[in-house]
Order: sequence, then structure tokens, then C-alpha cells
Amino acid sequence: MESTQRFPRLQRTEINPSGDQLVSNISLPEAVRVAASSVGRGLDDLLIWQGTGFMVSNRLFLTNNHVIPDKEKAKNCLVEFNYELDKSKAPKTVTQFILAPADFFMSSSEDDLDFTIVAVGKRAFGKGKLSNFGFCPMKSGSDRQVLDTFASMIGHPNGKCKQMSLRKNFIVAESDEVLQYYSDAKVGSSGSPVFNERFEVIALHHWGAPTRTAFTSQGVVGPKGTKEGVRISAIVGRINEEKCKLSSKQRRLIETALKGDSVSLVINK
Repeated sequence: MESTQRFPRLQRTEINPSGDQLVSNISLPEAVRVAASSVGRGLDDLLIWQGTGFMVSNRLFLTNNHVIPDKEKAKNCLVEFNYELDKSKAPKTVTQFILAPADFFMSSSEDDLDFTIVAVGKRAFGKGKLSNFGFCPMKSGSDRQVLDTFASMIGHPNGKCKQMSLRKNFIVAESDEVLQYYSDAKVGSSGSPVFNERFEVIALHHWGAPTRTAFTSQGVVGPKGTKEGVRISAIVGRINEEKCKLSSKQRRLIETALKGDSVSLVINK
């Protein structure tokens, strides 16, 4: 039986990043605001939400393959930022960008690592610049030694305004490809970033139940009733395997996502 003391009910709060600030060597509270700003909502050409995703470089957006499975789908999708509430609980002004799969597109099927990385193109609506929303680079070592620790997640559950669960997702099992954790992540959370205690991205949330075998710190198969995310280290490993197939311009784009030391952003009022 699940222990309510060890796995407390997840409390959700709206994300309210604010203030003009260049983020460098940031504190944890600043990192939370920065990370939240990089998270966007995937929309189709009818402006119907498809899932969550987040910027991993100044041009590249990461989500699940089952959210954006191929280039043709990507051509007809937008990413929307700032779909959230301000401090007074009023909706903020959103900005939408088209996707540009011709510039960059890399994907792994839902049955494999279930990720898609796609370039973001021109602004379609709103006044924000893409650089305003920052990015959370992928670090292959960020997901080490995370068993039996709490993690955080930011996303758009059910396509609603951006929300976070701060250190309320408990990681109980791992394999080389996935992390499994107790969480109340809902439909629409697919593509949400999962963060460690230093607010480095450790996983890409992708499923509401385990899809493969993972093991606890005691070496037993992970329990039922958990959610699952694809490890960032697995995604980075796949990127490194596939880089040789990319053009020099595309390699430069993806290297930005792999070289960053921390979240990077100018937060606008």
C-alpha cells in the first residue's frame, strides 16, 4: 500500500514568473521561474492543445513523439508561451510561434524513447521574442543518483494554464531509459520537463503508467501506480548517435542544447 507520509498528495500552484532580470548563476527560486518560462503548450492548426514541451536551446523545442510524431504534423503545429496566470490571477498575454521542421527535426518513436526535437520558427501571434522565454539545456549527468528523491514538474495538465508540482514527485525506480515516479500528472502533461533538486532537467514526462521494466534502489521491479519519464541522459545519448547524420548547421543547433550549464533567460515583466 502506498504510504501517504512518504508520497504526499501533490500540491499544484500556478507559475508566476516576473521581473526584469538577467539570469546567471541563479538561485533556486530564480531557477524555478526561469524553467517555468521555457515551458510551452503545443497546439495544432486549429489551436487545440496537443501536449506540453519546453525549449532546450535558443531555437529547439523538446516534446514527446506521441505529441508531434513527424515533420508533417510539425508543419501544422504551434508552440505557445505564457499561457499562465499573473500574480493577480489574470491571464497573461500569450505568444505563439510556428514550428520549423525543415530547419531541424529529430524524433524517436513512442515505443522507443518517445521524443521529438524540432526547431521553432517565426512568431505567429503576440509580441514576445523567442529569446524572452529562455531554455533549459540537456545535461547527460543530471539524472544520476536520483532514486528515492523528490522531483519537480512543470506543464499544462489537461491543456490548462501552466502549473507546477514542486518537489512532490517521488522517484522510485529507474532503468537506462526511464525514471518512474509517484505523481498526479494528468492528460496534457505529456512533454513536461521533470527536474531534480537543482532544477536541472532529468526526464521528459511521457506516460501515465510504466511502459517498461525499471528497478528500485533495493533491486526489485518498480511498483505499479507510477508515472514515467524518459531520461534526459538517454535522449542525449541518442542525439550523439544521430549527430553524424545532421548537416553542419543542424549540428550547431543541437550542440547549443547540450552545452549549456544551467537554465538561461531574460525574464520580462
